[in-house]
Order: sequence, then C-alpha cells, then structure tokens
Amino acid sequence: MFFVISPKNFKGYTHNTKGDMKYDIVGSFLAPDEFLAVKSQFEANAIPQAALTAAEDATVRQIVDRQLEAGLSEVTSGEVRRKYWDKDFYFHLLGATCERVESGSIYQEKEAFTDTIRFTDRIAYNALHPVFDDFKQLMDYTNGRAACRQTLPSPTNLYLDILNLSDGHPERIYPSPDTLLDDLASAYRLTILHLYELGCRHVQLDDADCGHLSNPEFENRLVLGGIDLNTLHMQVIKLINDTFADLPADMKRSIYVSSGSTIIPNWEAHDTPDNFMPKLLAGINVDRYYLPFRNDKTETLAILRYIPKGKEVVLGLMDAHSPIPDDTRAITNTVRAAEKYIAPNLISISPRTGFKLSEFALRGLTYDDQWLKLQRLAEIARSL
Repeated sequence: MFFVISPKNFKGYTHNTKGDMKYDIVGSFLAPDEFLAVKSQFEANAIPQAALTAAEDATVRQIVDRQLEAGLSEVTSGEVRRKYWDKDFYFHLLGATCERVESGSIYQEKEAFTDTIRFTDRIAYNALHPVFDDFKQLMDYTNGRAACRQTLPSPTNLYLDILNLSDGHPERIYPSPDTLLDDLASAYRLTILHLYELGCRHVQLDDADCGHLSNPEFENRLVLGGIDLNTLHMQVIKLINDTFADLPADMKRSIYVSSGSTIIPNWEAHDTPDNFMPKLLAGINVDRYYLPFRNDKTETLAILRYIPKGKEVVLGLMDAHSPIPDDTRAITNTVRAAEKYIAPNLISISPRTGFKLSEFALRGLTYDDQWLKLQRLAEIARSL
C-alpha cells in the first residue's frame, strides 16, 4: 500500500521500511525489447518523432509502475528518454550545442560518428530544457503514489571533460574560462530551483568523474596538462556546493559517486597523501551519498569515516550487471562492517549502479532480470 504524497507537502524522501534495513536504486533502468525495437526504427528514419515519443511515454509509465510494485516509495523515470546519460543534459544548456564528429575507431568497418559538445557562448540556464517536461510527465504518471526523484549528471563531469578535451587549457574551447565554474554552478542551480517549482523534492547528481580523481593515472594526466591537483580538488568541491547552495530546506540533495565504467572508485587509496576522496566526502554539502563498494573488500569501508555525522549513506552492494544471484551473506557482512562508521538507521542498500549500464556488460541483465534483482534486494533488506 502507498500513501498519497502531495509534492507541496513532501518534506523529504522516505525510504522503504518493510524491514529494519532500507533499500534504494541509483536511477536508471533497462527498457523492454518492444521499446528498443521502436527506438531502432526511429534511428533508421523509419518512423517519425511522434511514434518514438509515444513509445517513450508508455515505457516510462511501465517502469514507474514496476518500481511501485517493487515497493519503492520514490521513483525515477528510468532515464528512458536519454541517448547519453550525461551529454543529453549538457547539449540543452544555453551556450552548448551538439556536434557530430567521426568516432576515430580503426576497428569499425563502416564510418562511425559520435556526438560531442561545442560551446557557442557561456553556459547558462535554459528555461525550456527538456528535463522539465520529462519531470512533469513523471509527476503526472506517478499521480501522488510516490515521491519523484530527478537525476542529473554532475556539473563536475562536464568541468573535468572540458579540462580533458582542452589538455588542461579550457580557454581553447570555452569562451570565458574565468567564469566557467560560476557559469556551471549557476546553470545547474537555476535548473534545480525550477525543478523544485514543478514539485521535485529530491535531486541526485550522478558523478562519474570524481572517482577518477583517486586514480593516480588519471591525476598524472591532468598534472601533465599543467593542472594543480590541490586547486582542482577545491574547485570540484566548491562547484558541487555552489550548485546546491541556498536551495529550499525541503529539497534533498544527493550525490552518486562512481568511477565511470569501472564503477567502484579506488577507495583503497584513501590513506595516501592528498587523496581526493576524503576531501570530497567530508567537504561536500549533501544529505545523502550513493557509494558503490565490493563485498569482498570490507576494509575499503574505512572511507566512510570521513562522511559527516547524520548524513545518509546508500551502499551500492548488488551487482547491477549480472543475472547471477548475489551473495546474501557477503552483503550482510558488508553492511555490518559499515555500521562501524555510519549509524544503522542512516544506511540503505542498493545496486552498485543504474541497471541501464547493463546494456554494455558482456552478459548483462534482461529487462525482467532487473525486477528480480530489486525483489531480491528487498528480501535481503528485510533479512538485515
């Protein structure tokens, strides 16, 4: 049974509480084969945009209903409408545009292209950004049966992408490098405020690059470009905090920290001098952290000691890529180890990443598998 929640009166996200332990999701879901077939037809110019939009609408409705059936009291759109988890958002900011370029892969028999970002002006808030219509539709579909969470790619991803694309010299590709960080924070913050006006009470930044800043190889590449790492660390933390600054008190602020395709950051390196991860976890002003861990490396949970007291932590412990059942005992042991650092009532468990990434796994999940995974997650939570 679900309580009817009015967005205007909603005072924060209420986790699932069927058992003592709470369970959660990262955000994205695999779409059913029927939708993927329609999407392929559209990409082949065989059907119009209206047909794709209708299929997207139906799929979002289906995924919302399945989340509610799984016992989730907060839902996402499943990120069904996105082609790219990150660039779709960037391309629709003012001052940014999408440009098709050759992929450059020598292993492809046919000429292939990819989409990259180009800047026509300073980045700015776009009042007509499609994220707003997407969220309004999510609210309509949910119809008060649960709270709605909006996921956004973190502005830090775009900032670090710009540094990488420019070899550490953003002035080569961005028209106003001195204002870049402020431009990013302002565009994001105004976007979040408008989402709030539409009824959103929980925004989650998906950060796939901060995890790389604990990787010596990634950092060395930046150093070779002339980047001072200590300055960069402070810039990244400030960018997140400025993005979330002065929001209404009942807007929950969350961050998912991963390490790109490898998912789990190099938590082991947290005790090395000047490692970024302790600075990040201690320095950002968020209400909830979504953090993936390996169940066979409970010693890495020591990183949790840097999280300020009273903050919520969602431990990503379930494999979101493989249909193989997860080891309940291993997950239980990891949760118990985490309770050394985080109060049990502030801990939840979740998959390590969004299910949609399973599209790129060697033997990934099917559409139906992900719901079985959620069912199993709920069972594990009830057993804790």
